[in-house]
Amino acid sequence: MTAKTTTARIRSRSGQLRRLMTLLVALLTALLVLERFSAVTLALFREGGGESARRWAQQGVAAVPEVFYLLALWWVRQALAAFARGELFTPTITRALRRVGVMLASGALLGVFIVPSLMRALGFQPGYVIAYDVGGLVLGAVGLALTLLAHVLTHASALQSELEEIF
Repeated sequence: MTAKTTTARIRSRSGQLRRLMTLLVALLTALLVLERFSAVTLALFREGGGESARRWAQQGVAAVPEVFYLLALWWVRQALAAFARGELFTPTITRALRRVGVMLASGALLGVFIVPSLMRALGFQPGYVIAYDVGGLVLGAVGLALTLLAHVLTHASALQSELEEIF
């Protein structure tokens, strides 16, 4: 297989995956909003303020890490769109790795360390300060590793450019 046909296949496949990722992000966003806020919003309109408003705030706090995870998927979608346009080189890959890594690490950090404290401040369970969540901690570590990979690729690309100038 030639490089030209491989590039064409990557571009085509990336375009298909971008469309799939767009649908996935839209579906997950709709599900997040419906799951987190529909019942609470209906109760808020039925009962008025007070407890319903506090429950709405609780759902908003709980949704913050999920928004970061959806943003990570959006950045994956953006990278696929760039690949479909033929931007298959290091700047596109490093930008995608960095953005996705930051979003995953931020969402995990918020979910493990910040959300439980905010829930406690709002008077809701869990009642602890840090949520020992293995999945969240692993996701945060993967996010940090992706940002490190982006940094390594950026450095390698700069070194390669220097070598090409020398030779």
